[in-house]
Amino acid sequence: MEQFLNEGAIICVSLSAEITDLMVNQTPASVSDLEGSELTMNCTFKTVNNHSPMYVRWYNYGTEGLKQELVNESEVITTLHLDNGFASLTLRNVNSSNTGTYVCEVGITARNLSGNGTGTQVTIEKLPKLMVNQTPADIHASEGSVLTMECRFTVLKNHRTLYVKWYKNNGTGGTKKELMSERGGGSAALDLEKGFASFTLKNVNVTDTGTYVCEVGSTARNWSASGAGTQVTITPHDQKLMSSYIVPGAVAGTLLFLLVLGILLWRCRQCSKEPLQSRSEAEINQLEMSSPPPADEVTYVDLNFHKRDAKAEEEVVYTEVKIRPKQRDDNDIYAKVKSRQR
Repeated sequence: MEQFLNEGAIICVSLSAEITDLMVNQTPASVSDLEGSELTMNCTFKTVNNHSPMYVRWYNYGTEGLKQELVNESEVITTLHLDNGFASLTLRNVNSSNTGTYVCEVGITARNLSGNGTGTQVTIEKLPKLMVNQTPADIHASEGSVLTMECRFTVLKNHRTLYVKWYKNNGTGGTKKELMSERGGGSAALDLEKGFASFTLKNVNVTDTGTYVCEVGSTARNWSASGAGTQVTITPHDQKLMSSYIVPGAVAGTLLFLLVLGILLWRCRQCSKEPLQSRSEAEINQLEMSSPPPADEVTYVDLNFHKRDAKAEEEVVYTEVKIRPKQRDDNDIYAKVKSRQR
């Protein structure tokens, strides 16, 4: 106890109640996260009634072991509540350079008394390559159907900053519209731990035709990737009914045409196989098939030829004999004789 004399009055100041151990406790002991994340470390300590001379400082011991005091800035935020004996440090949009050990120091300037937390080991990992696979590539359906599109993506160890959004593109160069799960006839499902998302369209109509795209990214960093998209085509009921008749009719007509064409080709091939007959052969066949002339028109002659002296030339009778190729008897040859005088 110390005594001070002030104009006859004695003022006693007791220092026995002063704190000799600040009992600093820092949490967590370690934290590992991805680039772009936000980290917070807490520090609790024992406070005093008159805490105006107290202070709290944060230090970073980087990978090279250098001690650097942290101050408030855009990416570093500190909070202090001396009444409650509480302080915190928040790192925003972290990257690999933030890897290191962070220590909370609490002290009393009047008595040169201070205490440190055990520290927080911070490890920042680089973002992996984000892979997004969207299925199916195309969907053709009629009005009133229920359609579901799925999106699978890279699973991250710490997925707090991940998001999944669905967009609809209305044709080439059309507007890009974000789809909300609250929209009429649509619902979304999301499982970040399994890297899965889906979007379902219910009771669709022709206005739902378009390209639907799944986008996955991080809210902390400019880091995102999109699926290849799903082309959705919705057919009206009347058009589908018409196509149900047109297609079978076209198939039946094609089969009938092929059948007729096959018959014509077969007939042409059969005709080409018949041998061509020459004119002489045709005449012979005609002679063979013709009936013999009537008996009253035929002169039967028995010709015996012998040599003799001819008289005058005018006494000679010339006869033209045409012999048919077919014999009627074994020894007789029938011929039609026409006499003429030369």
